[in-house]
Amino acid sequence: MAKNPNPLKFIVSETINMIESSKNQVFDIVEKTRNEHQQLKAELSSVQNETERIIQEVDSLEMKDKLMRKKLADVSKKFKEYSESDLHEVYDQASDVRIAYITKQNEEKALRERRSQLEISIKNFAGVLKDAENIISQVSVAIGYLKGEGLLALEELTGPDKMNLGIRILEAQENERKRISRDIHDGPAQAMANVVMKADICESLIKKNVDEGLKELGELREMVMGTLKEVRGIIFDLRPMSLDDLGLQATIERLVEKYRQDKGMTIKLSIKNGSNPVESFIGLAVYRVIQEILNNMYKHSKATRTAIQLEIGTKHLRIIAVDDGVGFDVEATYERVTKESESYGLIGMKERVVQLGGKFDILSTIGTGTQYLITMPVNKEVIKDEQVY
Repeated sequence: MAKNPNPLKFIVSETINMIESSKNQVFDIVEKTRNEHQQLKAELSSVQNETERIIQEVDSLEMKDKLMRKKLADVSKKFKEYSESDLHEVYDQASDVRIAYITKQNEEKALRERRSQLEISIKNFAGVLKDAENIISQVSVAIGYLKGEGLLALEELTGPDKMNLGIRILEAQENERKRISRDIHDGPAQAMANVVMKADICESLIKKNVDEGLKELGELREMVMGTLKEVRGIIFDLRPMSLDDLGLQATIERLVEKYRQDKGMTIKLSIKNGSNPVESFIGLAVYRVIQEILNNMYKHSKATRTAIQLEIGTKHLRIIAVDDGVGFDVEATYERVTKESESYGLIGMKERVVQLGGKFDILSTIGTGTQYLITMPVNKEVIKDEQVY
């Protein structure tokens, strides 16, 4: 048997294969868990609707039971005025109502218990899903590092600096993949599942009633168009084509205008020295950061006015964003999202800037609005010169 000329390379290769196999097994478990999680959520929705219906029936039967008991008490006091058959009829009616009332009460109790069990199960499944997804992310980072991915641009670095920055780059890439995965799962993937269900309904209806079937087909077409729009939005967010075609300034202007038109936001935008060169990956990071700031302002700040200023120098660029919204406790928010291991939004913005050798500060208190202060180098030469790793 021939000796392996490079035993270390062979060991690393076998290790990668073993880890990738384990990753695939975990992925299968995650998919099964996710499907069960969705089924439990669907069952919970059904149980909640059934519970509301039963509660209404119980309330109605409770009123009937009270009325029948009152009628029974009146009949018992004046039993001489009623025939035997009349008495039997009243007693039977009261008994039937009482039995129906108790039966529905038991049904309500069982549904409430089932609802509580489902809520606990859904919470547990959500925790398992989150942990499993984190494991997959960590495994992906490990595989990427073993394969040498993300380190090609770091050849001038050595030792711990190279390893630490390489791992941070891989972690950033994996966090971005998780964000994209979540966007697809919560948007198009869920919508496509609904499309399949809608198609089944259309098929059944067309066999019975052509007009109703055609109506459902119209709704199905709208649903598919909406899903297609979501997919295009996700593709655009991966890398806006206008960054390559029009440049950073025009792309930011289009982004701000989109928020003005779609969200009704009042935004003042100022860009200084917009024609100064900014390296491609820095420009994408600037776009992402401003996009996330606008998203935060729209979703959380309740601001009536916002202002964004982008200044591009020869070595650094600066982003200043201000709103007159409700503000928030910055330290408490950082602590909360870090504790929840959330890599999107606020934490994601800061990580993206710091990984590129920039600085990221937020000034805000409750009731005073929010100010974002961000500086970033304009190219990798500046990053290397400053040795911010």
